[in-house]
Amino acid sequence: MITKIKFRYMVSILIIFSIIGLGIYFLFNKTIHIQIEGNLYGENAEFQGNDVKLEKINSETKSFVKAKDFSTTYQLSSRILPRTYGKLTVTIRKLDNNDFFVFTKFENNTEQPIMIDLSFPFEKDFTNYEVTRFHSEKIVHEHDTTLGVDPTSTPHGLVELKGPKTYANLVVSKNYNSVELTKEYNHRQKSQLRELIDEHDGTEITKKENSIILNVPHFAEGQSLSESWILHSDQPLFNKKVNFEEWEKHTLKEYKKINKWYTAEGPYGKLPWSIEPGTKLGYGRYFSLVHDRRHVDHYERTKERYFYDFIVNSAVNLLVYDSKLNKPIQTEITSTWLKDNYGIIAPYYDTRFNEYLAIHLKRISKLLDVPEYEEMALFYADYLLEQVKKKNFIKTDHGYLISDFYGSTQKKTTHTSLNHALGEMNFLLDSYEKTKKEEYLTVALDIQKGIEDIGDKWIRDNKDLWYQLNPDFTFHGKDYPLLTLEDLLKAQKKLVQVDLKRSPIFDRLITSKTQYLVNDKIEITRKVVTSLQEQGYGDLVKDYSHISDY
Repeated sequence: MITKIKFRYMVSILIIFSIIGLGIYFLFNKTIHIQIEGNLYGENAEFQGNDVKLEKINSETKSFVKAKDFSTTYQLSSRILPRTYGKLTVTIRKLDNNDFFVFTKFENNTEQPIMIDLSFPFEKDFTNYEVTRFHSEKIVHEHDTTLGVDPTSTPHGLVELKGPKTYANLVVSKNYNSVELTKEYNHRQKSQLRELIDEHDGTEITKKENSIILNVPHFAEGQSLSESWILHSDQPLFNKKVNFEEWEKHTLKEYKKINKWYTAEGPYGKLPWSIEPGTKLGYGRYFSLVHDRRHVDHYERTKERYFYDFIVNSAVNLLVYDSKLNKPIQTEITSTWLKDNYGIIAPYYDTRFNEYLAIHLKRISKLLDVPEYEEMALFYADYLLEQVKKKNFIKTDHGYLISDFYGSTQKKTTHTSLNHALGEMNFLLDSYEKTKKEEYLTVALDIQKGIEDIGDKWIRDNKDLWYQLNPDFTFHGKDYPLLTLEDLLKAQKKLVQVDLKRSPIFDRLITSKTQYLVNDKIEITRKVVTSLQEQGYGDLVKDYSHISDY
């Protein structure tokens, strides 16, 4: 009898502890739902919590060229318990045309997943709305040999709000949940990036009584970040439907090369697997994407407001990354390939990325009417001169090839990519044409001699070109489909513009590369085909059918 009582007692204790354990588990593991309401009226945006306490802990204003940031950080805590959930930072980026971006970032400081039901009611005289979706389901997320799979897609869509006397046009992004990863080497050097947890698309628009409500949920796993963005305008972002359709077509095809995940600190793009800290879903701020070149391309053709807004935003992103645009910018992510082969860790200088930055400054100088940007762009030409003085190059018989990378920790000279060398040469010729500074021309011609010294050895057995030349004069890597060909065509055109002769060796490289593309039925853009035809290579692409707009 006593044994039975003890057994029942133990069973009861176990049940009680199980119930308590389950309660604790659900209390600390179930998703916390928080409702926050805000408005979208420029820099005066205010936010309030229905079931959470919002306390302003920081507010600041920063001015940029053609834009101004109004940033506010709120601490979120329970109204009942002595518990803090995290921080919500809202940055309103108001542009010179009165359009504005809204960047939202929630930092979850708990171990529990949190869903912030962030809503924006439009209480003006809006009577109806229309949503034009980007058809993300059409994207084929193929495996890339360098980047792996990029699961991110396009924005949620284009929202149009209408009323008898009111109008608003918005673009709403997806929601990005990530964690920050950092590898510190010493007190001066570190590598920092993000690991994507997931991209969410929970945006909804509803109509209630006299208002239209935009709901942009922010989901954050425990100890993670959740970010979204909105672009708002009182004017149509696209005046012509065909321009939107063309842009959607472009973004669906080149989703890996067009930014989607924008933040107030800049856009995050997919990184290769060879990064430190290591992850297959690494994203970072790096300059092959941050300049939004494709937005500039479309704006030059269409003059649509949407593209102008992103051009201004790109200039702000550069200034946020580094407040001085008259000097080279360092890459903040370590490549394990560079680290293992050359000892280079972040931060370090990537010649091509800085070339992209300099070219971008020159282009937007005219588009945004900021003349000083064109002068600032010369920093890259001066950087190349400095690399020559430091002898950071591969010496050839009559010239040299400037190395692709430079870092304070490097143990030996790095390789030179053919496309990098051509890009450097072209930029120096441009700079010489603008300034008549002889040193620019001298280095440009020395690089040309370096490329020509290697000559036909650049050509592989299948007529494609080698990607890079190593310091020991061995070759490595598969060349880009079109980038090097574009650089070769630009180089020939540039040489003629500065009253020099075309390079016969460049002609042979152009011919071989084009034959490779045609033989393997690789897609060539219409722009490249036009350049080939203009420079006398029309027969190589005559009746070629694999041509695309981009």
